[in-house]
Amino acid sequence: MTVGKTRRNTGATVTTAALAAAGLGGAAWVMTVARTEQAEPPAACVAARPTDPPGYAALCAALNRPDLPALLGTPKDRVSIAQPAPFAFGAPMAEVRLGTYVVALTESSTTVEEIADTPRYLPHAVTLLDHPAQTYSTDAMTFGSDAQGKAGFLGIGSRVEHLIAAQAPGIPGGRTFEIAVFRNDGRPVDDATVHRVAEAVFPTLPAWTIAPPTSPGN
Repeated sequence: MTVGKTRRNTGATVTTAALAAAGLGGAAWVMTVARTEQAEPPAACVAARPTDPPGYAALCAALNRPDLPALLGTPKDRVSIAQPAPFAFGAPMAEVRLGTYVVALTESSTTVEEIADTPRYLPHAVTLLDHPAQTYSTDAMTFGSDAQGKAGFLGIGSRVEHLIAAQAPGIPGGRTFEIAVFRNDGRPVDDATVHRVAEAVFPTLPAWTIAPPTSPGN
């Protein structure tokens, strides 16, 4: 899949990733090893495909923001791809790739409580702008060609870090937004980075409900 105008292919082989599904629907990352071209200027969002669930356009617009590289701690990076997540099943999902990062944003019926009740994800309760939330981790599965050019499953890659938050404050059982962040250079993603991106992106989404101000003395 290509996006906008590109420079000449640099020939560098990199690992790219796509979130397969959010939450309990199958939180795993499917990755492909592919050659990519660096976009100039930063890529705009690819138009929704006929098969994409409604809501992708708003998610992509919210995620593909000018300060996303700075939020990730890599301000010199540029977005090379912004598109519907290739392996999303049922839920609207946008994926942005830049530098060593792949970031996905999902709107889901998977609840914060369901993630909290799934020990294999190693969930950890947090709050995001006074909304109930959980952080958790999943594995990335790598597919592509080996040194002999044979395509297939290459193994389990680096961890993907997630933050899922209720759209409305005080309602952990309601609909959610979720950020997932992966680094294709093998380095871990820290929780502060995921939290910083979610805190900037979620309030820009139409379904996000701002928590009422806390009264003095409460």
